[in-house]
Amino acid sequence: MMKAIWKPTLFFVSCLAIFLIINVPVGLILKHVNLPKNVILYAVKGQITSGHIAVAYVNDFPVRDINYTADLSCLLTLHICYQISYQNGKANILFNLLTNNTAVEKLDVNYSMVELAPLMDQLLVKPKGELNLKFNQINIIQNKVANINGLAIWRNAGVVGEGFNLGDYQFEVDRVDNSYRFKLIDRQAVLGIDGTGRLKLNGEYLIDIRVKVASDLDNSIKSLLSLTAKKKGLNEYVIYKQGQLPPHLSRQLLLSNDF
Repeated sequence: MMKAIWKPTLFFVSCLAIFLIINVPVGLILKHVNLPKNVILYAVKGQITSGHIAVAYVNDFPVRDINYTADLSCLLTLHICYQISYQNGKANILFNLLTNNTAVEKLDVNYSMVELAPLMDQLLVKPKGELNLKFNQINIIQNKVANINGLAIWRNAGVVGEGFNLGDYQFEVDRVDNSYRFKLIDRQAVLGIDGTGRLKLNGEYLIDIRVKVASDLDNSIKSLLSLTAKKKGLNEYVIYKQGQLPPHLSRQLLLSNDF
């Protein structure tokens, strides 16, 4: 008799516990969670399964109007999965409960260069236009990018203070063996660009970019191009650099194969 009652009682208690957990206000949960010092959340509403965040600051950069929805089926594979959409785009985030590793999948976001200005304070020449990021997958281990695959499209490329529009350009990145490989091309733009690059996990890098321009190209564009590129032949420029990233920068950006 006791055995017949015990099993359904345990099932009922388990279901009740799960129901209570998923319906606890996320604001109450966050009071007991130590967020990274560089992350600040404002106006968090909803439950752990779905809700809304008015704005999140990550390293003082704002991410606004965030909606999140959990995929509870991921728990069967010991993952916590969320579908995220916000003011500038969307992504899927997967957190592995066993390894504490994070994966960002199907990232598709759009920013104007004006919105990204706080991240480019150190640049002597300020870009303008729009940036579209499309990444199939980004794996993050110990807060470092361990793998990345996707592309960035710079639309209506230009420079603040200048009236010209250089068109659209595409930058692709993928990890191959022990290095990241890059490809830069134009999308039928003013500057004919064909470039490649490589960044090894030890910080060694190589950049090789060829630029072709029309003979009647605006002189102001030629002047800007000459600041970074070396002229080679008629209406052709080359950017070729190789070297080693500073050790502190390599440690921040790159994850060795030891992990």
